[in-house]
Amino acid sequence: MAGKFTYADLTYLESMSMGSNEMIAEMIQIFIDQLPEFTEGMALHLKNKDYIALGSLAHKAKSSVAVMGMESLATDLKTLEISAKSGKDPETYSTLVERFTDQVTLTGQELNAYVKDLA
Repeated sequence: MAGKFTYADLTYLESMSMGSNEMIAEMIQIFIDQLPEFTEGMALHLKNKDYIALGSLAHKAKSSVAVMGMESLATDLKTLEISAKSGKDPETYSTLVERFTDQVTLTGQELNAYVKDLA
């Protein structure tokens, strides 16, 4: 049922929703609505070198991307969460945040178009 996406895989979401298009659309909309909080928040925490807050936001975002089947990105977020909360390897944070932002921005656009087709 799910369309082809660059990074997302809705297999888990479809299974969890038992194929209900309404529930799939609702979960996707929640994800899309969270994206500004995640992307803007991570950029701000990175800029301010507030690594504890960056790690906490990475933790929160990790669950959302995992539900959308973005396993590689979820792994990146787990790495960012653990590293940022401990202050370890700060030189890697900007790359992880940039990859996250690029992938969820594209995925948000793809999922938004997909939800319109579900209606």
